[in-house]
Amino acid sequence: MNIVHVYNRKWPTKRPGVSFSTLTCDGLASSGANVDMITSQISETEYKDKSINFILENYFTVKPKPNLNIFPLRYNKYIGENTMFYLSAFRKIIKLSKEKKIDAIITMNTNFLPYLYLLKKITKAKIFFETHHLYVAPYLREKNNRKKETIIQNYFLPKIDGIICLQKEQIRLYKDNINQNNYCLARTGVKNVNQDHDPWINEYIGYVGSLDDSKGVKEILYAFKLVKNKNLKLLLVGGRNKKIVQEYSDLAKELGISDRFKITGWVSRKKLEDYLKQIKIGIVPAQDTFYNRYITSPMKIFNYFSYGIPIIGSDLPTIREIVTSEGGIFYKKGEKDKLATAIESLSLENDLYDKKSKYIFKRALELTWEKRGEKIIDFINQVS
Repeated sequence: MNIVHVYNRKWPTKRPGVSFSTLTCDGLASSGANVDMITSQISETEYKDKSINFILENYFTVKPKPNLNIFPLRYNKYIGENTMFYLSAFRKIIKLSKEKKIDAIITMNTNFLPYLYLLKKITKAKIFFETHHLYVAPYLREKNNRKKETIIQNYFLPKIDGIICLQKEQIRLYKDNINQNNYCLARTGVKNVNQDHDPWINEYIGYVGSLDDSKGVKEILYAFKLVKNKNLKLLLVGGRNKKIVQEYSDLAKELGISDRFKITGWVSRKKLEDYLKQIKIGIVPAQDTFYNRYITSPMKIFNYFSYGIPIIGSDLPTIREIVTSEGGIFYKKGEKDKLATAIESLSLENDLYDKKSKYIFKRALELTWEKRGEKIIDFINQVS
């Protein structure tokens, strides 16, 4: 099976979607598909002069495969960066279709859907949307400021061959709002399942990901100040610039926890693995927003899963659906004392911790990127 995957982001970048799309393509390739990943230009980072294989191995910790091709497109920006990418991707797919039969084209970008629909007419490939944003229910969003995307999704999603969703709640919302019958529930994947790892012996309460204010990460620091177990330490793996890193360092100092606090700044996937090995409990402090309640499937959860790390997360449907009460503890956002209590109980009760860790390892084995790839390939084959 020949699959083309289109994602409009520079490669690699600090956005989680870039890791998601790369690991999705690797999972599809590991499941036997021939995959062409079309992405935006190689980003202006220390990797800008590196080879594709070097970036795969050293940034994403992905082993290069002969059936996985990455095409970072180079293009002029006379019309606009996004438009030029979509036009360039369109032309690239037409060229690929002349070299081989394309069985399926997948995109995560709403604004590529018109091009995707036209490509179906030209190449006869099946076309799929992998949803990371849902605009067909604007009445649920905090701001109705994406009218163009709402129009595009409402018009084109009923016309494509299927939608790949991360959450059951996404499928429900799409079914309630558009006329589309073909859905695949394919959750975010786990990179590796390190079953020989024992996170109980670690001392870090950890958070992995963006430190933007919208993530509500500062609440973790305030809760950590209330934790009585002074043997625990707090590790934040993230911070896309020095200003953010300094802001959190200053807050830790203000709260009197700087001697038990560490922040790394943004790190590659390879370095992330080293930090995950040091985490005892993983925190997912998602704000109660439309995106977090209905759309998100935080990669940090699956990063924690790969090392059997029990989770304390905001009590939102999307987080509870993945983690479940068997794998974690939930608290209402804003209740710092409840978060502190959860940290205390999970870090001190070995039996409770061990039970949740074993469940997470078991669940992680069902959620690898390769199994995700198999599920998507089966879905493509089933769609007539």
